[in-house]
Amino acid sequence: MAIWIWLVASAPARADRQRFLTQRDAVAAQAEAWRQNGIAKPILSDDGRILYPYGQTMPKLICTLLRACDIQLEPGERLTGKPVAGDTVRWLMSKQVSGTGAQAVTHIIVKPTDVNIDTNLIITTDRRTYQIALYSSPNKKSYLHAIGWYYPEDVAQQWDESASIEAERQRARERLVAATLSAGSIEKLDFSYAISGDAKVHFKPVRVYNNGEKVYIQLPEAVKTGEAPVLFLLGPDNRPQIANYRVKTPTLYEVDKLFERAVLVVGTGGEEQKVSIRWTKNERAFQWPWSRGH
Repeated sequence: MAIWIWLVASAPARADRQRFLTQRDAVAAQAEAWRQNGIAKPILSDDGRILYPYGQTMPKLICTLLRACDIQLEPGERLTGKPVAGDTVRWLMSKQVSGTGAQAVTHIIVKPTDVNIDTNLIITTDRRTYQIALYSSPNKKSYLHAIGWYYPEDVAQQWDESASIEAERQRARERLVAATLSAGSIEKLDFSYAISGDAKVHFKPVRVYNNGEKVYIQLPEAVKTGEAPVLFLLGPDNRPQIANYRVKTPTLYEVDKLFERAVLVVGTGGEEQKVSIRWTKNERAFQWPWSRGH
């Protein structure tokens, strides 16, 4: 059964809502909004729990008599002291923990002893400090049973770190390619290859080049999760010939000799997917007489 997550401009309001299938999707959308304009909105799940973007606003927890309100911290987050309330006489508080290990969630349970009262609450943890406004409403319809937070800055930082890690992996792959080249051949690299075929196939090369001795075919990352293509060289009669090549990495083929044309093939029995590779060096060097400026 689908669990719909709602994005709301304010906790009580029910207008201008956007629906997401999962909480992760809603948080990701708000993290992206925060990256672009510095603004993120609360998220309301179908179970009535409101997740506030940390650091954007002071959450307001609306309680009522004979009801317990639940303040949930981030999984794995721990209190560093007892929560401090401005009014400890008319507001009762206790601590509960659900889950275990790194996924344990700390709950601060809040109960008012009267209506039309308000105060503030400060919660300190091993990760951050929370400021919350508490209000006890005489109207049970406005009661919010649980609140928590999501952290757009942390999500954005995770994206940045993931991009940095992938960039370093790409640099490592490039260093690996350079290390396989013979001494003095790097400046001789020739990238003049035409690649044609269905753009939707998972194995269409990112680039093809040679160092004057061997040809290197760099495949996309998607080839790691799909069927690896087989390389054939094409002769003058367009008949495929067996190529002498080796798979240096899942995304890099090394061919032992230079070739004019080749084809990468996945599948058999008339259901093949193909990508053609053509060395265009000679085509590029040729000029028609009238194109030489005289």
